[in-house]
Amino acid sequence: MSRLKKYILQNKWILVLFVLFAFHVFLRFYQIELRNQFTWDQVDNAWAAKDILVDHKLPLLGMVAKQNTNFYIGPLYYYLITPFYWFSNLDPIASGIFAGISSIVTFFVIFFVVKKTFSTEVALVAVFIHTFAMYIIELDRIQWPINFVAPVSLLIFFFLRKVMLGEVKYVYPLFIFLGISFHLNFTAVYFPIIILLSLPFFPKTRKMLINLLLALPTFFIWLVPNIIAESSHTANQGKHIFDYVKDYTHGFHLQRMMQIKNDALIEFEGIFGSKLIKPFELFLIPLFIFLYKQKSKREKVITSYLFVLWFFVPWVVFTLYKGEISNYYFSATRPFVLIVFSYITVYLFSNKNLILKYAVLIFWAYWGVSNFMLFLNTKYQALGYHREQVDKIEKAGGVIQFTQGVPESYIYYVHQLNKLKK
Repeated sequence: MSRLKKYILQNKWILVLFVLFAFHVFLRFYQIELRNQFTWDQVDNAWAAKDILVDHKLPLLGMVAKQNTNFYIGPLYYYLITPFYWFSNLDPIASGIFAGISSIVTFFVIFFVVKKTFSTEVALVAVFIHTFAMYIIELDRIQWPINFVAPVSLLIFFFLRKVMLGEVKYVYPLFIFLGISFHLNFTAVYFPIIILLSLPFFPKTRKMLINLLLALPTFFIWLVPNIIAESSHTANQGKHIFDYVKDYTHGFHLQRMMQIKNDALIEFEGIFGSKLIKPFELFLIPLFIFLYKQKSKREKVITSYLFVLWFFVPWVVFTLYKGEISNYYFSATRPFVLIVFSYITVYLFSNKNLILKYAVLIFWAYWGVSNFMLFLNTKYQALGYHREQVDKIEKAGGVIQFTQGVPESYIYYVHQLNKLKK
């Protein structure tokens, strides 16, 4: 015990991390019934878990990649959510619990990757912002595959950076997480493009080539369920993807690129929580690159290059896209926005000017308290509301028919199933 106490005293950041984690857990699990939404996507996931647990149907396809497109992401997320529905006996509370667990995974991925890549101080500030940002709290409390886009994006960055710095063995986890990304959202298309644009920095050695060829199957294995579904005629993804790309893309136009600038950088405003940041969004990335210091010039160049790619590639992809754009399409950039804010904060706080130090400290303290109070005072139409609606209908002797995506339909089904088991 004394050794543990001595270790903690020598590494005081552990205490800070513990306090931040306690707040994180509270802000993600408090009042699940009253704050966690249970709508279309969550209902879809619940029915998928029911199909696996009750009907013993093993899906080869995940959620539809985009409504009315008829092409799908991989089914991994359905299998991840299923054990939670098993433990809850199909009760939709599993949705909120899994959302909270997902956020905990993200918390530690952010901390350890940022700590390894930058510093403990930058990592602590990053998880502080991640913990208290109202924008992130609300997204974390929605149970859907998008929750894993940010941590998987950061892990792909981490392993890609390692490979570019000459650590060839990291090409295996790189391709594993690349494959997993195609089970989360169609915006996974960013990552192959980023990797292709990073190839010039890969070690030009025989060892690199051999490991690259050996690692490729660890990516393609994640596509097997979709390929099987395609070949068994349960889907026609190839044609649907081709038709969708043809119908919803156009040529590159600089005017269009400037039109969606705010969308491409939307995570800055969301996390900061104010439109006051808008005029500065485009300059924060160059400022970070300017301030960023590393022991070797190559390391700074590679890290800076990857940061540019992580913002630029999604921006260009949706410049070519003529459909509706949602803010979650840029979830892959969220960890990098956190790093930009955190690195600049640590740089300013490390300044010898006491006034500047206190200004930085007071700003983030005020920001954290404001977000915390906003969270406590915000009301939602959440899972509890849908339970109440079902209870009212059942007490009145009514019946709820199956309707896709309707929460009451699923909750009613679970009630009836439990009555049959008694």
